[in-house]
Amino acid sequence: MLRPLFALALCAACLICARLSAQERPAVTNAPVQPVEATSPAELVPAADGPKDKLTELMQRVSNLEDELKKSKQKAADAAKKPTLNWSVQIQADSIWSDQDAVNRAAVGSIPDGAAFRRARFNMFGEYGQVEYRLGLDFALPGRPSFIDVFVGLNDVPWLGHVRAGHFFEPFGLEQYSQNRFITFMERSLPTEPISPGRNTGVMAFDTYADQRGTWAVGAFHTDSDVFGDDTGNDFRAAATGRVTYLPWYDEATDGRDLLHLGLAYSARATKGGQVRFAVRPELRSGSAAPNVPNFVDTGAVGAGFYQLIGAEALLIRGPFSAQGEYVLVPIDTYASGAVYLQSWYVYGSVFLTGENRTYRRSTGMLDRILPRRDFVGREARSLGRGPGAWELALRLSHLDLNNGSVRGGRLTDLTAGLNWYLNPYLRITANYIRAFQTTRTGRHGAADLYGVRVGFDF
Repeated sequence: MLRPLFALALCAACLICARLSAQERPAVTNAPVQPVEATSPAELVPAADGPKDKLTELMQRVSNLEDELKKSKQKAADAAKKPTLNWSVQIQADSIWSDQDAVNRAAVGSIPDGAAFRRARFNMFGEYGQVEYRLGLDFALPGRPSFIDVFVGLNDVPWLGHVRAGHFFEPFGLEQYSQNRFITFMERSLPTEPISPGRNTGVMAFDTYADQRGTWAVGAFHTDSDVFGDDTGNDFRAAATGRVTYLPWYDEATDGRDLLHLGLAYSARATKGGQVRFAVRPELRSGSAAPNVPNFVDTGAVGAGFYQLIGAEALLIRGPFSAQGEYVLVPIDTYASGAVYLQSWYVYGSVFLTGENRTYRRSTGMLDRILPRRDFVGREARSLGRGPGAWELALRLSHLDLNNGSVRGGRLTDLTAGLNWYLNPYLRITANYIRAFQTTRTGRHGAADLYGVRVGFDF
């Protein structure tokens, strides 16, 4: 029974397929066949701006970018294997003139007027991992060029923080330890420039504490390195110097627009050749020119094997107003009359007429760069006069007493008025007037008026 039904279904399916095939087949006509035109090979190639060529061009660009990226990564990898190299420049051109009374002229001679480069510096510095280095030369100091900061350092040292070896400033005093381009007046004050130790060859460790509320630094140095960092001889001439600072008050919200800085410093120093001498000029000089501003007070050579420096410092910043002062006591163990005590101090205040504030570097407890709110000379072309820059007025009183016991070096008091115009963070014009009151070794009183103008640029 199933076989006949299956045969009948198969026949029906064949008939349906045959009918569908006949409907799809094209109809045959008697129209003549049109000849096919020949096509050249060039016409078979796709157009130059076709989709295929655009895709090829895009892929080529991607490939080029990948090659450039590989080269860039390779250069970065090669650079990471070598120390970095950066450089900086500082230029300070000064002009000075003066007026003296008869007593001062008779005591020190005539003060020359003139112009000179106070500083002309070139620095190279960089890092290699934890290692830092700096090579600084000054073409205006007596060596022409002389060494300034020349050292190698190691950072992130356990327990110590930072260790540095070479020729650099000993850690003593706020004004002395701060970089010259960030101080307020043309020259550092009486207790700083002649008494506080400058750059010497040695080794130092330093770091911060209390979440950068304070700093500390301690080092061992040669007592009196020359302008090339050299100090040779058979007698022992070493110094141990340290400084500690703290910020009892620091306004975090304004990044230190209001702060109070306090600090102490100490140095124990062996003398060179069994002698020590302090000879001091007023707070102005004509670079390394000769003749130069003469010394107004001078102890002469004092026979001693050992002396000390004890310093205290304070800085208050309240927005555009600031006050700063330091005191230095110099106990000397003389051969002739035992202990004598020399001393010096300064105080000064400043105000920014344009509203800026003095800045402070918490990592080292030093002064930092002034940043005008609106530059007078900007980076863009034809930007001259777009803003006033930063204008600062300052007044300083400093005193140095080199008379005590058998030491009769005289006394000097300077009253300095200063005007600073910061045209931008790197260009500055400074004008200073100094009234120097001198007491000679014999007790006579003289005075001199000194004037100075500086154009300084650094980066």
